[in-house]
Amino acid sequence: MGVAAGWTPAFSRAVFAANFAEQRDIADDAVLAEILGALGRGLDVPATMALAGGPENKAALRTQTEEAAARGIFGSPSMTVGEELFWGADRLEEAIEWAVR
Repeated sequence: MGVAAGWTPAFSRAVFAANFAEQRDIADDAVLAEILGALGRGLDVPATMALAGGPENKAALRTQTEEAAARGIFGSPSMTVGEELFWGADRLEEAIEWAVR
């Protein structure tokens, strides 16, 4: 499972779209489970959901949240390219252009 399995980028894009394009509640486990199942990667959805909510991932989330706060990230979606911060779904294209430079 995880990044090595190769499904996390597709999952991240699907969650982003569900939240910002489809206005779905991505805090709802049922929504996330549906997205996982729709990936078509043969994932064991209940096991993946259990792993995601486990203590190791919760600790990693705390660490990443602290890092985000230290970098000045204050909302979602936020993207950083180097030290440059882009905030808001309407800044995604600008962040991509910045990254290409």
